[in-house]
Amino acid sequence: MILDNLMDFENISEILRTISPQLIENLSKLFTLLKIVGIIFIVYVAYLIVNFILNIKKERRIKRIEKKIDSIEKKLDLVLKNKKQK
Repeated sequence: MILDNLMDFENISEILRTISPQLIENLSKLFTLLKIVGIIFIVYVAYLIVNFILNIKKERRIKRIEKKIDSIEKKLDLVLKNKKQK
């Protein structure tokens, strides 16, 4: 019985030796792929952050423009009222 277990152990170690290089090669490819995916994810997050900041700046600019337009409209209304009264 111990001999059978020893034979099984030898068979397992032999199988591991033959599978090991293939497994290591596949794991190496997998790790490389995961690194690439990680880099792409980091770049995408950076893009989202920059885009968010630029959108905030655009929103502020649009609000300033809206305020100026409102001010111009009020002034035009006053000018038109004055012309109608004369």
